[in-house]
Amino acid sequence: MAGKNKKERPVEVRIRIDGLDIAATANKHSAEFDRLLKQRGAVSFVFIPFAKHGKRLRRFTDNPTKAARKRAKLPEGDWYDGELWRQDDDNPVPGVLAFDIRRRKVREIAETLGVKQFFWGTTGAPLEQHSVQLFEDGDAYAWKSMRSAAFGGLSDLVSSARDIGTLPVAVKESQTTIRKFWQLVAIVLGIAVTAGALKAILMALLGSDGSTSWLTSVIDFLFYPVVIPAVFVGIYLRVLVRKGEQEARDFTAAEAEDNWRKVAPHVLALWVLCWAAILLLSWEQSVPGTDLPFLGRTSGVTTSFIVCVWMLLPIANSHDLETLVGPAFEAAITAAVSIFTIKLSLYLTNLLTDVMWNIVLGLVPLEIPERLQVIINSLINFGAKVFFVAVLLGYAWARTRKQFMRL
Repeated sequence: MAGKNKKERPVEVRIRIDGLDIAATANKHSAEFDRLLKQRGAVSFVFIPFAKHGKRLRRFTDNPTKAARKRAKLPEGDWYDGELWRQDDDNPVPGVLAFDIRRRKVREIAETLGVKQFFWGTTGAPLEQHSVQLFEDGDAYAWKSMRSAAFGGLSDLVSSARDIGTLPVAVKESQTTIRKFWQLVAIVLGIAVTAGALKAILMALLGSDGSTSWLTSVIDFLFYPVVIPAVFVGIYLRVLVRKGEQEARDFTAAEAEDNWRKVAPHVLALWVLCWAAILLLSWEQSVPGTDLPFLGRTSGVTTSFIVCVWMLLPIANSHDLETLVGPAFEAAITAAVSIFTIKLSLYLTNLLTDVMWNIVLGLVPLEIPERLQVIINSLINFGAKVFFVAVLLGYAWARTRKQFMRL
């Protein structure tokens, strides 16, 4: 309990500037900082502590080079030394203060410095304490963080599905119109149908002539089911992302979360559009499967959809070819790992099911019909596949949410 109370003790930002000693307590209004902002002709201020209160603080303060290294990482501008004090604690945390920097930019600076919080204030308002992290930000490659993101994303995905009736409002909140959204739907589905038919015609014309095998490979790549929905939906999202960047929104973490809940049904509808386009192509026998040693054959629709949703973000956030290649390669690796994880999980599920059947058949004196065993195995396999696909799509949704909250 003592530890908990220690964490909840109020903190105070103190700084000496222009010959004045000024202080502001978190979540409280400071008239002193109001006067300072007026004197400086500034709208807001930010304070970034270099460390946090705790057992390791003494090690940080006893080594001046650590603070110097963090100062060296600060962008150019006027930075003023300050301190973060905690009630009943005589060990202040050193930090820096600056004026008129947007919270979005401060979050990027704090990440560069390797710190986890900052303080932001403006005239007439309480001093805001912000976490650098949004939602499930953290160690992206830690198992605990990934598991939390996957199940958190899945829960948010279900919530967004329940709110799908607010799609017109969500589209408007995304700074576009419902007319443009339906135009995109018509274009993507129309091109998917046309592409599937065109590929079938081209393949029929080429036949089995070995001399045109290279051309067949080119056609397979161009008409790969992921390409059509990923490119068109990705470009559509890129326009929305660009609008958000140009608008220079400065959300707090709570405001970013609220904004995401408003636009999430729109993003979900775009995912559904990608799935529908891939499904159309599968009916036209254009969706490939993937043969994996001892793991069997993947579902073409599942494989293509997972790749598609992972490819949307690199396309949406790219500014040119250089900014597209790296993130796209990383997304492709993540999609491949996701697909392999599904197949490996299903393989282990089937293996465990066989072991369980051997144990049950050895203990039960009655003979269980083979048809019943097959039905039960099919249900277990289907349930396992739905579960693993849902969890991995939940992780992809969490990454999408994280990206949109940073706009």
